[in-house]
Amino acid sequence: MKAASRQKLDQRAFLEQVHECRDNGYLLSSKKIGSGAFSKVYLAYATQERMRHNCKLASDLRGKRHTMVAIKIVPTAEAPAEFFCKFLPREISSLNATYKHLNVVQLYETFANSRRTYLVLELAARGNLLEHINAMSAHHRCPGLEEEEARRLLWQLVSAVAHCHNLGIVHRDLKCENILLDDRGCLKLSDFGFANWSGLKNSLLSTFCGSVAYTAPEILMSKKYNGKQADLWSLGVTLYAMVTGKLPFKECQPHRMLYLMRRGPTFRPGLSPECQDLIRGLLQLHPRARLGLQQVATHPWMLPAAHALFCTTLCAIPEKTEKPQLRTSLDNVKPNADSDPPRSLLQLWRPQLQGTSHESASGPAPEPPGACPRQGVDSAGLELWSTETAGRTVGHSRHPLLLCSIRSVPGHYLVS
Repeated sequence: MKAASRQKLDQRAFLEQVHECRDNGYLLSSKKIGSGAFSKVYLAYATQERMRHNCKLASDLRGKRHTMVAIKIVPTAEAPAEFFCKFLPREISSLNATYKHLNVVQLYETFANSRRTYLVLELAARGNLLEHINAMSAHHRCPGLEEEEARRLLWQLVSAVAHCHNLGIVHRDLKCENILLDDRGCLKLSDFGFANWSGLKNSLLSTFCGSVAYTAPEILMSKKYNGKQADLWSLGVTLYAMVTGKLPFKECQPHRMLYLMRRGPTFRPGLSPECQDLIRGLLQLHPRARLGLQQVATHPWMLPAAHALFCTTLCAIPEKTEKPQLRTSLDNVKPNADSDPPRSLLQLWRPQLQGTSHESASGPAPEPPGACPRQGVDSAGLELWSTETAGRTVGHSRHPLLLCSIRSVPGHYLVS
């Protein structure tokens, strides 16, 4: 009887959600595409009337040539007050600030009533990076992605993280489950629930948050930490997961995890020395010893992606009239989350070519190297491995800028 009663309550709640979405211009489907501790994410369709009243939504969906969106629903009764007072507002403000960046999931709008809060998000039809790694590992019968594919995705991830850091946002929960792929295979950074706005220069954070397997050692040691440097550690773990198909340090106990971190990562045979060097550069125990985002972008392992982007950019520019404009766009662009054309990451590796220090690479929507593939592997049916995630509150941090520039799901382990 209890199960039947619960099912009726769920059906009633879903019908209420359908009506509330329809009243706001969206047709909610019954297909659930994600879930978190306090939320569920459903596939939905934007009506033509809604698109006429929402320029942000209409502009993005016009380029995608479909009307599908993802709607994240947070019931008020199921989430603690702290979530609504602190984490959800930070997620919304972070997504609003990073709007128009090609590699950050887009927030089109929000609406709410006394029972629920709705976030209308960009749809990432191919699921998350963890599913993609597991699918490709099974397809090739070899753990991990090919280095060329991992390089392409890392370039886009560095672009997204650089954009966030330039805006003063630290993500603090970078992991494969929070990195999505759209229908063209382009990367979308998502789930800013633990994000924080950095404050004074060199200020430190003290809150433990994120997933243990991706957490920087200074956080596990309960030390105050620089949020941007902690993101760099998580970036190294993510790269390791992409090229090996597993996590570098897999322990539930923090003290055991710290022991493995001090030993350093081990690599499978056949992984290129350049890739190993980049991973080691990110997985440094001492935060200040880690490679910065600009050093990652100009690392020898990353240069093939930069070269592909450079060639793609130049090929798109008319020889006589537009070359001067390219220099202008690279040298004079100022950070503006609402400015229009998506911009490339040329500035991230341009200093190495010119022998200068670092330059600003902020701004909206950098282009990925080369065209995004239009066909991929469906990973919906693959088994995933669970891992614990730990999350608490947030603080403030910022260190000198090196460059300018939702789905909430439980954590998972990769295939070992």
